[in-house]
Amino acid sequence: MTFKRFTYKWLGVVTALTLLLPFATGERAQAIELAAVTQPKVTIELDGYRLATDPEPMTYNGRTMVPFRAFAEALGFDVEWVPETRRIVAKQEQLEVLLQVGNKTATVNGEKMTLDAEPVIFSGRTMIPARFLSEAVGVQVEWQAEERKVVLTSQERALHTMVYYGLGSYANRGFLPPFDEAAFTWSRLDAEGHLVFDESEYQWPTEGADDLLQEVDAAGVDRSLMVFSTDEEGELTRLLGDEPLQAQFAADLSAKMQTNGFHTAVLDLETLGSPTDDYEQVRAHYAALVKRVADVLHANGQQLTVVVSPLNGWYKGYDYKALAASADYLYVMAYSYIEDKKPQPLEKIDEAIRLALSEVPADKVVLGINAYSETPETVRQKIGLAKRYDLYGVGFWILRVFDQEFQEAVDESLLMRPERVQPDEPETTETPATNTEASLHPAWNA
Repeated sequence: MTFKRFTYKWLGVVTALTLLLPFATGERAQAIELAAVTQPKVTIELDGYRLATDPEPMTYNGRTMVPFRAFAEALGFDVEWVPETRRIVAKQEQLEVLLQVGNKTATVNGEKMTLDAEPVIFSGRTMIPARFLSEAVGVQVEWQAEERKVVLTSQERALHTMVYYGLGSYANRGFLPPFDEAAFTWSRLDAEGHLVFDESEYQWPTEGADDLLQEVDAAGVDRSLMVFSTDEEGELTRLLGDEPLQAQFAADLSAKMQTNGFHTAVLDLETLGSPTDDYEQVRAHYAALVKRVADVLHANGQQLTVVVSPLNGWYKGYDYKALAASADYLYVMAYSYIEDKKPQPLEKIDEAIRLALSEVPADKVVLGINAYSETPETVRQKIGLAKRYDLYGVGFWILRVFDQEFQEAVDESLLMRPERVQPDEPETTETPATNTEASLHPAWNA
């Protein structure tokens, strides 16, 4: 999985910051404290979901002031506090911002800007005018007076993007070029726990696969091979309990990838065990399997992404920390909290991300988004959460259900290979449902 970052079309977005500033003293500080406690509450919404801040926004000298820390954590600068001069130095690749408490003049990439109000210290935090976020770093800022709400839309961010191809995705292959990675759903486990490429809908195309892969290569998209299985016939149980079978599985997978030019494997093994099982044992056995597979792949210059259920979901069979110690990335399926045809609840996805980050570094986490569930509006919100926590990337299940409006919503939220021309309209607006179209496209529907 090659990590791609490209020149920003817009400057500005912000990550980790630990900014604890001393309490202000004197008459000005007291005035700020008194003014703030009498203010009606102001809330902040970032990319369609509330952003909790400490302290909350306040009005000062007629301007809405927001705590810089909260936005730095959610949007992307490395920030340094210089106590001797009471200055803030914020850097993010091609952008440098200099602020000083009590000074209305800021410097952005060497150019001076005048703020609506000077930065002040309140409750131990530096507060800046909300409008500065728009003027300096391009964040869209809207003040909704009736609701006393600051509505922010973050800039595009260069996260890694992946999408699953297969299960009738042929008609939508024109949407592939902007993505960094396409995961092909062309393999699974059989009932005995062996890796196979010719069973069920998760199968390697009998013809045309090479042409499609060459098409993807020509677009500069990395390709990965997904192995899918549930424990419907006890296949996962057999694999987990048989070390020689695991060794054979890892060797067969790596060999297939080498033969067909895949750099990354995506391991999607779900529902290991049952709710009545000893999950501690299941987690340990699965982590051992992943390590064995990862060791083989890494020895051959290949990578491994492991698909996992969210920690706040019903299934408890994954040890995130142990898996991440072996795998290169974890793809968190943060969905199926409610019916899959409905947009998934943001608060549950937010919780899933925070739980994941308590176990795994953000640069190993891919947020899985179910395209069946989301609308163009709600997919922007989910991507916004991935940006807020500075995750490695986002992934989408599955290309088959994409349409132009959905793709444009993704593209408007992320910097998706901007040097490339946007994909043309798909060949057809019909969404293939199954492999029953084989008479038209015998090889492409897998």
